[in-house]
Amino acid sequence: MSVVFFMLCASLFVLAKPNGDPFEAYLYSTPKIKEVLSEKQKGSGVSAIIIKKFIFTSAVNGNSVYAIMAQPQQEGKYPALLILHGGGSKAEDVAHHVEEYAQRGYVAICFDMPGICNAQKTPHSDGLWKSQPEGEGPRFEISEGLQHSTLLDAEVAGIEVFNLISSQANVDTKKIGITGFSWGGYSTTFLSGILGKRVKAAYSVFGCGYYEKGSFWSKLIADLPDAIRASWLEYFDAGRRASEMKAPYFLEASSNDTFFWPEAVSATLAAIRAEKNHVWDPNFNHKQMPAGPTMQKIYFDYYLKGIGRPFGSIRIAREKVQADGSKEITLLVNMPKNISVASVMLYYSESTKSWQDRTWIPITAVAQSGNYYTLTIPPDLLKKPLDYYAYVVDNRTVAVASDMVQYKPQ
Repeated sequence: MSVVFFMLCASLFVLAKPNGDPFEAYLYSTPKIKEVLSEKQKGSGVSAIIIKKFIFTSAVNGNSVYAIMAQPQQEGKYPALLILHGGGSKAEDVAHHVEEYAQRGYVAICFDMPGICNAQKTPHSDGLWKSQPEGEGPRFEISEGLQHSTLLDAEVAGIEVFNLISSQANVDTKKIGITGFSWGGYSTTFLSGILGKRVKAAYSVFGCGYYEKGSFWSKLIADLPDAIRASWLEYFDAGRRASEMKAPYFLEASSNDTFFWPEAVSATLAAIRAEKNHVWDPNFNHKQMPAGPTMQKIYFDYYLKGIGRPFGSIRIAREKVQADGSKEITLLVNMPKNISVASVMLYYSESTKSWQDRTWIPITAVAQSGNYYTLTIPPDLLKKPLDYYAYVVDNRTVAVASDMVQYKPQ
C-alpha cells in the first residue's frame, strides 16, 4: 500500500512540476488545416505559382492561425523557407516575400504569429492571446506559469508551421531555412536553436537573444522577480537556444537599433557554435539597409539551392599604437572564389551617446599585400571612448562586419 501511495504521489509531483521545457511536446507536432480560404494561381510558365491561404489549429490554447503558403506550380522537389513577420505586424505584411521566393523556386510560408502579431488586424486568427492586455507584458509575465507568455503560442506555432511545410510532398526536407524581422528575427534565432539540425540556413534581420544584456526590454527583465527572470531566460530567451543551432546563421543587425542593442547581438553570436556571420547596418535604426533583401536571396540560394557563392568575412587582425599616438589597424578580408572586394572601411562612433543617438563615421582602409587592408585612427579620436568595427562590401553588394570593439583611452 505504501509503495502504491508513493508512486501516486510521485506521479502527481511530475504532473504538477512547473519546470521542464514547454516546447518539447510540440517539436514534431504537425498542425491540421482547419479551413482553406482561397487557392489561386499567379503568373505563367516557369514562374507560375500557387498561393494558398488557410487557417490551421495550433496545439497551444487551441489557437486558430492564419497562414499563407506559395509554391511553384511545376512539379518537383523544392527548398522551403519560413518567413516570420515582426512585432505588431501580420502574415499579409510579408506575403510579398512569400510570393517572390515561390517565383524563385521555393516553397515559402508565413503566418500570423500568435501574441506577436497585431491582434486588431488579424481577423482570421484567434485564441486566448487575443484577450491579453495590450503591450509587452504577456510575453514576459510567467508568474502564473510558462503558458501565460504569448511567446509560447508564437513559437509553438512556428514549430508547427515548420513541421507543416516539412510534410509537403514537394519540399526537400534537407533544405529548409528560416528568416524573420525584429520579433521574427528573435523567432528565427529561437526556432533555429530549438529545431537544431532540421534547419539548414537561418537569416535574422535585427532579432537576437540575451535581451537582459542590452535591449529595449532590459529594464523590464531586470524588474522581474529573480525566479521568474531565471525561468523566462531559460525557456524563452533566444540566446539560450543559440548554442544548439546547427545551421549556418547570419544576423543583420542595425548599429543604432532601438530594440536589439550591440551587447545582445554580440552575446547571441558568441553563444553560437555553428557557422555564423553578421553585419552591422551603419546608421540604421530598426530598418533594413537597401542591400539586405538581395543579401537574403544570395544567402538562401547558396545554402538551400547550392548555387552562387557564400558571404565573405572580415576581422581585425592587428592593432598597433604609432609614435604619434595614432593607432594602425590591420584588417583581414576573406572572399570566396570569383567574388571581389568593392570597399573596406572601419566605422566608429563615440561611446558617450546612446546607441540610437550615434553617428557612425567611416575610415577607408587601403589594400596591402594578400588579403590585408590597413587604416589609421587619428590620435585626437583616441582621447575619447569609442566603439568601432570593420566593414566590407563585395561586388554583389553583400556586406559583412567584424565583431565590435570597445575602446577606452588609457
